[in-house]
Amino acid sequence: MARFLITVVIILNFFVSGALADSLIIAAGAGYKRMLEEVIRVYESKTGAKVDQVYGHMGQVVMQAKASGVVSIIFGEHDFLKASDIQFDSFHKVGNGTLVIAFGKSVKLNKPEDLTKSYISKIAIPDPKQAIYGKAAKDFLKQSGLAGKIEEKLLVVATVPQVSAYIISKDVEAGFINLTDAIYVKDRIGGYLALDKDKYEPINLVIGVLKGFANKPETSKFVDFLLKDPDARTIINKSGL
Repeated sequence: MARFLITVVIILNFFVSGALADSLIIAAGAGYKRMLEEVIRVYESKTGAKVDQVYGHMGQVVMQAKASGVVSIIFGEHDFLKASDIQFDSFHKVGNGTLVIAFGKSVKLNKPEDLTKSYISKIAIPDPKQAIYGKAAKDFLKQSGLAGKIEEKLLVVATVPQVSAYIISKDVEAGFINLTDAIYVKDRIGGYLALDKDKYEPINLVIGVLKGFANKPETSKFVDFLLKDPDARTIINKSGL
């Protein structure tokens, strides 16, 4: 995690230096990296514009966006962004997030209660203090009555993609991730179960345009593309939002 944070600081310091001063810079939670990279590839091919990207857990994203002053747009959960100490000009709804429990190819889960089975020894979870899906997972476990039953099995990691990586590498048998990441890695895992949305707070995904960037042409151009372009909407819809 420390190495990642240092890398992000270096990248953003490079942006601040002016080398990429005219670029559009988007930051987002790592769990949506695969989807946004696909959207941005299409955007760049259609417009010829350049988009620079920064990913991490949302605590890192917000901290670095504030420190650098160069991030134009943050993709994340509305209430989390609104409660942060970053000033936004506007928020635009993109979709709703879904919490899932994903499992490796060597095991099979038919229901969340199967996490208590003896063949499940380790369950990865994104850091509830920093990652939206970690908080959602913690809420789900509490509301479902599973928290006390599997607490000793939980392995806390920084981000959703780290959970997926641990499942794929068989370091854990299962883990809590978002539906979007599960869709993108479905061929490398055993499967996933969507969890009861009544047992965690709604995950309202938006793009937040930071103060000072709303009137920049490159910002409004990308916002319009993400919300209205048929190819962008196809990618977002197939990603489970």
